[in-house]
Amino acid sequence: MERRTLRYSISLIVCLCVALTLNAQVSSTSGTDKRPVAHKQEKKKDKDVPVYPLFNGVDLSVDLWGPGSYLLGSDNLSMEVAADVNLKNRFFPTLEVGYGKSDTWSEDGIHYKTGAPYLRVGMDYNTFYKKKFQHKLLVGLRYAVSSFSYDVQSLSVDDPIYGGGLGNPNITDGIWGGNLPPFDHTGMKGTMHWIEVCAGIRAHVWKGLYMGWALRYKFRLSATTGEYGDPSYVPGYGTYGSNTLGVSYTITYKLPL
Repeated sequence: MERRTLRYSISLIVCLCVALTLNAQVSSTSGTDKRPVAHKQEKKKDKDVPVYPLFNGVDLSVDLWGPGSYLLGSDNLSMEVAADVNLKNRFFPTLEVGYGKSDTWSEDGIHYKTGAPYLRVGMDYNTFYKKKFQHKLLVGLRYAVSSFSYDVQSLSVDDPIYGGGLGNPNITDGIWGGNLPPFDHTGMKGTMHWIEVCAGIRAHVWKGLYMGWALRYKFRLSATTGEYGDPSYVPGYGTYGSNTLGVSYTITYKLPL
């Protein structure tokens, strides 16, 4: 009886030791399986997010919207080039330089003429900076200024009976009444400061070539004009007045690093 009990006890101890050994091996194996999986997931996650250097190149752009609209019949022409620095494919400090001119008649017979350069500085932010593709969705802000001279001339109408020039029949003198006599004010000086909020897409076409468009909402900060009338057009800003909306369509080339 005692021998049988001893035998059962030894068998139970052996079985318990075997069970504990197998359990330890299973736990060890499952633990080693989990670590590589987590490591692989971490590596995969790192590969999904591209890493760019702080300085990632310089982009040069030319606007096609201004010349295109002028060729299609607009009285206003704007020509513009831009350069921006790519920082980590995320931030794009930008400098834009352009020239705008206008030669137009208003509906009430007033001739406006101007032509001058303008300047914009600002920053764009690429909301697609984490993406693997090279397209960019940009939002940004600009400060802009233009100092210009302009001419304002009134249309003169000939008197069919007595001859000579009559006043512009479309414009009434607000002080003395009657038609405003012809006038010719040239070389008046004007300056405008404004801010632009920009949003647009820059699509990668081939190698370092991009094409894209942007909308620009322009907020006038301050303006000074001549004594004898306001301009019809401000270079870089557009139609003189309150806030306005602009469009640009650009070809961009990324300079090789």
